[in-house]
Amino acid sequence: MLRNVLFNESRYSSQVIPRRNVTENVEIVMKWNFIRLEGLFEKESRLSQSIGMDLKWKDDYLVWDPSLYGGKSYLTASGKEVWTPDFTIFNRLESSFLSDGLQAEKLLVKYDGTINAQPYGELSTICNADTVSFPADCTKCKIIIGASVVSQQHIFIWDENESLTGFEDNKDSHAFWEIWRLEKMPIVASFAEIHIYLLRLPAHYIYNIVIPASALSILAVLAFFIPIEEGERLGFGMTIFLSFMVLMLQVSSILPENSKSVSAVGKYFLQLTCSSFVAVFNSVVLSYFGSRSEIPKYTCPPTSIQPTSDDSFCKRDQVIALNNQQVDTGDNKPETLQQHDNARNKWKIIAYKRLRKYFRPLPIFDWVTLLSCFITTVCAHVELLNVMNNSTCSDVE
Repeated sequence: MLRNVLFNESRYSSQVIPRRNVTENVEIVMKWNFIRLEGLFEKESRLSQSIGMDLKWKDDYLVWDPSLYGGKSYLTASGKEVWTPDFTIFNRLESSFLSDGLQAEKLLVKYDGTINAQPYGELSTICNADTVSFPADCTKCKIIIGASVVSQQHIFIWDENESLTGFEDNKDSHAFWEIWRLEKMPIVASFAEIHIYLLRLPAHYIYNIVIPASALSILAVLAFFIPIEEGERLGFGMTIFLSFMVLMLQVSSILPENSKSVSAVGKYFLQLTCSSFVAVFNSVVLSYFGSRSEIPKYTCPPTSIQPTSDDSFCKRDQVIALNNQQVDTGDNKPETLQQHDNARNKWKIIAYKRLRKYFRPLPIFDWVTLLSCFITTVCAHVELLNVMNNSTCSDVE
């Protein structure tokens, strides 16, 4: 009986604005209820969450006296039976939530004309993750809601008491993200925005990516102390280099493809990979030139007149030996002066031999390469640590 009276086609149409005075606006009071964060999928640029909404407005035509209808103070109606605001979510992806506005929702109609709609479900929206500070990054996601056609006859306003609910109870419900903050923006021209700040929890990535990479970087530096003669250093360095490649593939499978910025962990792996490459290059150079410099060592018999090799050291040793055996054959130099010259030449040869022993090109190259790899590894770890310590959602605009 009541339904037939209210929804009589002669007195009510769902296409007409529910105001007896058509110049008046319809105020739609909104409340956003956050239920659960399903996840932020960086590769797909998609934020998925379970949410509910509470929309209220008044319909001047759906008013009755409960005493005339057996004390019935409310009834339910479908979104197609009553007037509903032109409501949509603009950055919604393929999701059933509010795909047809409020047409498919069940509405509660009270005797004073107040209509309450409470749609809920899983909502997927566009959200481009900011991975510059990965794995300690913070991402701001927007949800844009409002009327698909701007109209001056219905206005969206936030509930004065509780416009955003459920956030405090569910902000830690996800395993990889913490909801750092939710904030509503002022409604302008029937458009409203909700900003969700998501702070990534880095523990999983530290244990599975950063710590293994740090261990490999230490092994890459220690590889310099492996003897080069047998070839173990080269094989060990190649193994570490390929291990870095595997970890980089694991990271690239998580992060979205982006040419505008490089993540902190991307720079970290780039530095460590370059350090590992330099270590492999060092092993190749030392193996090649080390094998070419293996010349048989000759000795100079002290009594021989002709040296047994062309080595300059042997020649100088032979000269000293001949001078020591030399008998006075009319030389005008005094004997003490001759001995002084021989001793001076001998010490020059000894000093030169020691100089070549400690300042040979290949060992110098080895130590310089080791120092550069060590400095690069330390800088990579310090930079990543600074990014992870200083990254907060307060810096996100």
